[in-house]
Amino acid sequence: MITVLIIEDDKLLNEGIAFALKNEGYNILSAYNGEQAIKLLDNSIGLIILDINLPDKSGIDICKYIRKGMNTPIIFLTAKDTEEDIVKGFKVGGDDYISKPFSLPILKERIKAVLKREMAQSNTYSFKGLKFDFHKLCLTKNDVEIPITKIEVKLLELFIKNKGKVLTRDKILDKIWDIDGGFIDENTVNVNIRRLRTKIEDDPSNPAFIKTVFGIGYIWSDNN
Repeated sequence: MITVLIIEDDKLLNEGIAFALKNEGYNILSAYNGEQAIKLLDNSIGLIILDINLPDKSGIDICKYIRKGMNTPIIFLTAKDTEEDIVKGFKVGGDDYISKPFSLPILKERIKAVLKREMAQSNTYSFKGLKFDFHKLCLTKNDVEIPITKIEVKLLELFIKNKGKVLTRDKILDKIWDIDGGFIDENTVNVNIRRLRTKIEDDPSNPAFIKTVFGIGYIWSDNN
């Protein structure tokens, strides 16, 4: 599920966008000023809708702040629609621009288009020295290549593409292993995840990436 952060000081508009996007299956975070927005920023956010005119900070300044550490797609909302404002928004790192008033169906389609472009461009996962290239199926840690098995490649892809989502052991078995030819139990999942942890975690006994959700399964988390 993609998390969308809505940064808009108009409460009714913020809530209206949130309601519409929740119905489309998005997870929603809402902020009504720049200070609230900054506190909510983390790598779990998949897209940001940012009003350019906030009561405490300029949306342009917020975008500059975000771009210092995040490449999350940003769609600007604004009542201004001059060429100068549009160019300024793109120059500081905006991915799209929509002028008020606008229709929610149009906003939804613009969001889909931005996310589609982002997905096409996002071939590599990178966080705190760990990098995985989805096309080359290459894993490096602190610029040193780490050999991994086919099963570990599949596990990495499954976890990273479901970042922030709890995956049960049964779900992992179903997605990774073809069990038609024989019996494979949950211990297979546990053993392979332990092996993968030894390769990607600084401290496998206290993992930062693949965390155990006791009694349920595992979750990929890079919020620490």
